[in-house]
Amino acid sequence: MLTWVEIKQSAVLHNLRQIKRLLKSQTKLMAVVKSNAYGHGMISMAQLIEKQVDYLGVVNLNEALILRQHKIHCPIFVLTFFDLEPEQIEQAIKKNIELPIYSLAQAKLLSKIARQLDKQIKVHLKVDTGASRIGIFPVEVVNFVKRINVLPNLKLQGIFTHYAAAESMNQEYTNQQKESFRQIIIDLEKNNLCPPLQHTACSAAILTNSQTHFNLVRLGIALYGLWPAKETKQITERQKKKIVLKPALTWKTKIIQIKQLPAGTFISYGLTYKTKKKTTIAVLPVGYWDGYDRRLSNCGEVLIHNQRCPIRGRVCMNLIMVDITHLNNTRVGDTVILLGKEIIIEELANKIGTIAYEIMTRINPLLPRKYC
Repeated sequence: MLTWVEIKQSAVLHNLRQIKRLLKSQTKLMAVVKSNAYGHGMISMAQLIEKQVDYLGVVNLNEALILRQHKIHCPIFVLTFFDLEPEQIEQAIKKNIELPIYSLAQAKLLSKIARQLDKQIKVHLKVDTGASRIGIFPVEVVNFVKRINVLPNLKLQGIFTHYAAAESMNQEYTNQQKESFRQIIIDLEKNNLCPPLQHTACSAAILTNSQTHFNLVRLGIALYGLWPAKETKQITERQKKKIVLKPALTWKTKIIQIKQLPAGTFISYGLTYKTKKKTTIAVLPVGYWDGYDRRLSNCGEVLIHNQRCPIRGRVCMNLIMVDITHLNNTRVGDTVILLGKEIIIEELANKIGTIAYEIMTRINPLLPRKYC
């Protein structure tokens, strides 16, 4: 094994306990394990936490069915989309997977297939309160619920929305969305139409704004020990909540060759780096196929023997080269930290102009995960 990802399970469980401290006793918790659990391994993470959460959240029906195949029995909710193929929907109904709806056509199809199977399917209505993604508009909710409530074998289990700027220092837009959702709940209650579950809060909202919790929250990136944004951490610290998150993931590889290069030698594709003096480089068996972003060419750093070593030249599909001239006693086979310890994910994200979410989820899921 030359390149792998290590996941510290105790860190994940610690983060879960930290978040639970912020919740009222009656508030349920959904752990989001979509997109390979943000790079941490969906199946293993689900197995680790399923008995400690009320729901698991996935992005699509395929992920949900994979979890069921691996004997995950807790409630599973598909957060975003599902295939309208009858065979797929039949599997969802048989496996007690809860689905989102945001059109009457979806609801009618689910009802029809559930009725044919003589089973009930639970659904959650997605409302677009301001993210302008999937979901119906707030003014449509009451009439929509009235129409789907008469459909046989269909149970409206929940209603939910998603925040567009919960990570922001300025919470005005989030509060607008929250109030829009709260008014929806009031209107539904007046008409005796309110479903059992109401949920809006992602990690950022859980951490910073208790008024967004309603009776179910959706815990994503914070479960894995990362702050959604630096602003989220700043707000939480100002509120004196004393939340400590522990990153669970470390990405490692090994040196496969060490070379001595004379001054004036080009390194890697495009001739973007030329040595200024005699240089020792280590070749590492990792590249953008593995998820190590090409934009880290000539600016990323790795950790070898607890010392930073800069990337020289362009990141290749399967290889990178790093300068180890300043190190002593480095050998082929030595372990290299690509992400972890002092090489924090926010540093990599800042260097390439992205967010921690992208760095994590783009680590190739085919790389081995080691759980400790």
